[in-house]
Amino acid sequence: MAEQEFWNELLKQAQGRYQTINEVLRVTKEIADVLSRDDRVAAQMLLEMRQESLDYLSESTERIYLLLQCTNEEEQAEVLSLLKGETRASLEDSFEKKKLGEIGDNIRRTLEKTVELDRGISVRLAGKDSFYQES
Repeated sequence: MAEQEFWNELLKQAQGRYQTINEVLRVTKEIADVLSRDDRVAAQMLLEMRQESLDYLSESTERIYLLLQCTNEEEQAEVLSLLKGETRASLEDSFEKKKLGEIGDNIRRTLEKTVELDRGISVRLAGKDSFYQES
């Protein structure tokens, strides 16, 4: 795979992940809203919708790892760190790396918001049996 083709596909996958994670956040907000109205039927339907998006994210992760097999271990680690929002691209890095870092940072922030909302939902629904309850 040519290098530019690799970066184009990687950015496409990263952007798709970001859009899907935004969708997960949107649905999670809707779940919180319907639960505040004590509408558990609607909440269950929304949970199923959210699961579809989460399944897509899992498939997306697999596609990204397949793409990364075209690179060496050092570049794989760098790309994954950018995608997770753990590091930022330097000023000297390529446009693609900078864009990937930007997307990764957006993904990280959106995931943090989603987890916080989901924590409240889980505690509300499951109480002491919540996934988020400390042991």
